[in-house]
Amino acid sequence: MRILLALVGIGTILFLLLPVLAVIPMSFNDSTRFEIIPSNPSLRQYREFVSDQRWMESFWLSVKVASIVMLSATVLGTLAAMGITRLPARLRGITEAVFMSPQIVPSVVIAASAYFIFVELRMVGTVAGIAVMHTVVALPFVVVMMGSRLQSLSPDLAQASANLGAQPWQTFWRVTLPQISTALVGGALLAFHVSFDEVILALFLSGARNKTLPVRLWDGILFEVTPILPAISTVVMIVPVMGLVVLFMFQRWRATGG
Repeated sequence: MRILLALVGIGTILFLLLPVLAVIPMSFNDSTRFEIIPSNPSLRQYREFVSDQRWMESFWLSVKVASIVMLSATVLGTLAAMGITRLPARLRGITEAVFMSPQIVPSVVIAASAYFIFVELRMVGTVAGIAVMHTVVALPFVVVMMGSRLQSLSPDLAQASANLGAQPWQTFWRVTLPQISTALVGGALLAFHVSFDEVILALFLSGARNKTLPVRLWDGILFEVTPILPAISTVVMIVPVMGLVVLFMFQRWRATGG
């Protein structure tokens, strides 16, 4: 029975991952056709991506927006999680539900509502408009991650720090922060990934000029299907993987007492 369950699990994972991973070998293609196994492997598509001003502008715009979202969502999410852990159980559940609502409401509904509001504020097509709404959808992930970590901390350490005369900010900096640092880095990287990979909100809010990389990739699929698209898709996948590598290295560094 266990072997059967393992086979079903492996088959499900392969079914989900193989179509995604197939674009990686396709990206090393020197032909004008799509080939899952390139007959003439080359970095041509990546060179075209780097040399194309439109693609690079979209890439750096995505990095810029995701960096802003990473900072804002991490700060706001950490403060929100710290406040939620101090609430009574009944209020805590209601507050958590409010913060989780962006993940419950369909993205297209949020995007359409944001579009009508931001049109009036003249924020459609601006970096600030995209970053604000990406922060809204990234915030729940940070709140959940930081909240679970904060709830696992012993309150005795913070109480002991206060009894010894430490100010609240000193207690946070010297006692709480070292214990939540891994979750903090993980939440920041997750917020970056959510923003960098988000396409629905960006489709509504990016406008005609400030198109993020996923939006330009979407336009390419609709209007201009070229062999460069697998290379762009690979870049979109690699960036979050690099974030996981950074988190793993940080965990190793913390484990060794760095």
